[in-house]
Amino acid sequence: MALDTFANLKTSIANYLNRDDLTSYIPDFIALAEARHGRDLRLRIMENVGTSTATGGTNYLALPTNFLEFRYVALNTTPKIVLRYMSPFELTRNYGGVTSGEPIYQTVIGEKLYFGPTPDSSYSIEWAYYSKPTALSDSNTSNAILTNHPDLYLYASLLESAPFLMQDERLGVWAELYREAVKVANASDEVGRHSSGPLQMTAKSVA
Repeated sequence: MALDTFANLKTSIANYLNRDDLTSYIPDFIALAEARHGRDLRLRIMENVGTSTATGGTNYLALPTNFLEFRYVALNTTPKIVLRYMSPFELTRNYGGVTSGEPIYQTVIGEKLYFGPTPDSSYSIEWAYYSKPTALSDSNTSNAILTNHPDLYLYASLLESAPFLMQDERLGVWAELYREAVKVANASDEVGRHSSGPLQMTAKSVA
């Protein structure tokens, strides 16, 4: 059976477990597997590029939907100006007052992206980031991870089933299979990311 839809994935999990009484629980195993994916995977298929607008006098923007981690944040100008990361403590210490101007730094606190200094006018912001794929469900029957890496869904779901079913002897088996699937997916993705041309080195300036 092809692991290409939510329904087929549920059937395969039941088959691997050799159980036909877990219909109401298997979606929970899959949801827990998706939580693992958010922690363990940083794949190109999880990357997005978007824009938003920072408003003058407001030092933050709400994070994109299903946000996991930024690749970069930049002022959407010509040329683009990449905002440097600053820790929340340092950004608050340096820009927590009334300082305003063109943003130079950025940091994430909670569900918001904060700027330092506070924008003195409206700025178009471009951001590239990792996001969680839309969770599988009866109405969303597939996503990029299931399509490209179905083993990640299968083994992570089986791993989550073991404590529930008190199958301690299977926990190590599913854990090892899942770790190997994560390793292969991340390694393959890294090769694909850098295989399109020679690596270009940028000289660092000396202050």
